[in-house]
Formats: sequence, C-alpha cells, structure tokens
Amino acid sequence: MSLYKDQKAAKPKPENVAGEFLDGDKLKNLLDFLVFLKENKMTPRWQSYNSWKVTYKNKSMCYVNLNERDKVWMIRLSQFTRDGWFTNYDNYFTDEELKKFILDNINPPPCVERGCNGRQNMTIFGKHFDKVCNCWPLRFINLEGTELEFSKKLILTVKSFISDLESAS
Repeated sequence: MSLYKDQKAAKPKPENVAGEFLDGDKLKNLLDFLVFLKENKMTPRWQSYNSWKVTYKNKSMCYVNLNERDKVWMIRLSQFTRDGWFTNYDNYFTDEELKKFILDNINPPPCVERGCNGRQNMTIFGKHFDKVCNCWPLRFINLEGTELEFSKKLILTVKSFISDLESAS
C-alpha cells in the first residue's frame, strides 16, 4: 500500500506524522502552531498526503504541509491573495510589521508544485510583484520566533475578517 493510501485510510493528525521526520525546534514550532490553531477553534483536517486544511466557519484559512524530503513544515495561503483579499480588505492590516512580514513572504517562481503554470502580477499593500506563483502566493517555511508569532497574527486577522463577514450576513 502506498504512503498516500495509508494516510488516506487513517487521516492522521499532523502532530502524529511530523515526528517521523522533523525534530528539535522545527518540531517544537510546528506543535506550537498546531496548539495555537486548536486553541482558536481551527483544527487542521487531513486533506491529502502530509497536507491538512485549516478552516474557520467553513471558510478556508490555510494549509499546513509537511515535506519529508526537505524535512520542513510550512503554512500556505492562497485564497485570500488570489482573490485580491489583501487589496480589498487592507483595513484589517494596520500593523506595518505584519504587512512587511507578508510582503517578505510572497512566493515568487519557481513554484514547488508539480505542473504549476500559473503566474500572475499582483499588487499587495501598494507593492507590485511580477509573476507570483498562483498556487501558493503566500508561503511560510519552518517558522520560528518572531515569524511564527506574525503568522499567528495573520491567521487571527483572517479569522477576524471571517467573523465580521459572518456577522454582517
């Protein structure tokens, strides 16, 4: 049986798989992020091999991915960047350091996804980017320290937007 089929059958939690190839601070920081998600009512759900989707009120927040080959963990966001979310709802982003963190992590080519052919020009917080990956325009790898805290702040900002959207409807 393939590893994918094994995971599909078991639908493991990321914390139960990560220890197989992450250790030290990488594992500690991933586990910290997973606790943060659960404390904020955003439990990752198995999506595909070493990939978990995080939702809030049935809205996609991000994906948590584990990469065995490179021994990394990452957070990937696509929906809000692709749909112009940062442009149309930038009033949620008033913290200049958070904006800088986002801008510093815009994913340029080459994309890590096989078969990716989507590149688009984007303007985020007034800064123009050429040929940003359309699969995962915003990606964070092996977060630690301040970057880990900024990723949490970003997730809470997105959660706040979703809550406001739900309250308005």
